Amino acid sequence: MPLITQHGAPVLQSQPDIQQLAMQIAEVQPRPHHSRLLELLQQVWPEVEFKHRLTRSDWYRPGGVYTSQGLMLGQDLESWLQHALNKVDDFEQLLVDLETIQPLVTRFNGSTHFFSASYGKAPEACWQLEVEELQEVMDRRLIDDLADLPEDLADLLEPMRPALIDAQPLGSPRYQLGKLVNLRELVTSAINAPLLERFFAEWSEGPGQSTDFHQHWFFQQHESLSRYGVAQLRLQPYAIKGKHLKTLPWDLTVEPMALAAQLRSYDKAAGYNGAWYFSLVAGNLVPRELAARLQDDWLADYRYISDVLQGWIRNWLHQPYTL
Repeated sequence: MPLITQHGAPVLQSQPDIQQLAMQIAEVQPRPHHSRLLELLQQVWPEVEFKHRLTRSDWYRPGGVYTSQGLMLGQDLESWLQHALNKVDDFEQLLVDLETIQPLVTRFNGSTHFFSASYGKAPEACWQLEVEELQEVMDRRLIDDLADLPEDLADLLEPMRPALIDAQPLGSPRYQLGKLVNLRELVTSAINAPLLERFFAEWSEGPGQSTDFHQHWFFQQHESLSRYGVAQLRLQPYAIKGKHLKTLPWDLTVEPMALAAQLRSYDKAAGYNGAWYFSLVAGNLVPRELAARLQDDWLADYRYISDVLQGWIRNWLHQPYTL
């Protein structure tokens, strides 16, 4: 695989073949700490080192449809129902057929594992990888004999009161490739690219001199249509410790030294200096009113933040931005 060089660091000119990578990932048996998956990535991609950053669990998506004896009827419930309806061309007849078969519906219990691999010192010099871990389990009976008959396909797909059954697993958990992106390339196509560049510049001026950006942040992609129908991409930094940081209390009515203690506690919990500022810019973890309070204290000669941080606060108040 050809290499190029950016800022003195080797960078893959092209990513691995996605289809082949997806098949290889699907063959790996999930293990705690994802050791086998990381070994595969190292073999496929020896130029960079992927590290697990965070996991989001407790989500699910619709699965397939089975007979009451456990034989698969279809991998996708909606497609299977639509095909069955097209065959009989009558919804009431479809219900009769379904009551005869008594199908069972499954769901996929899922977790998303986020990995990143830096290829340079710049915050945007990074590959981001998302891998889903899925386990199919029994979910419900498609037809509830004790409820009113469904009126349309929507009632079958998303019943108000589903006839739930025991979530019996149908096989072991498995990995599935989600997204693989080069963050540097993604930034250039984002509608908030200028704000991201400001965020990166401030990071490089501050904590970036002593800590790895990707230990603390992962980027999510939000796609939408403009009012003219043009697809647009926005990148949102997500604090890896955000769930914990969100629980930290803030009280902006305290004396300056007590507020300074709150800043230090927040930085300690986040793992780097100035974390409160980047959380103010990148999310809802820190009250926006903090900036004005810090500026007032600075003008009153309470100098408990650094000159660099004060410069960022002054600039932010003059030209605020959020990601």
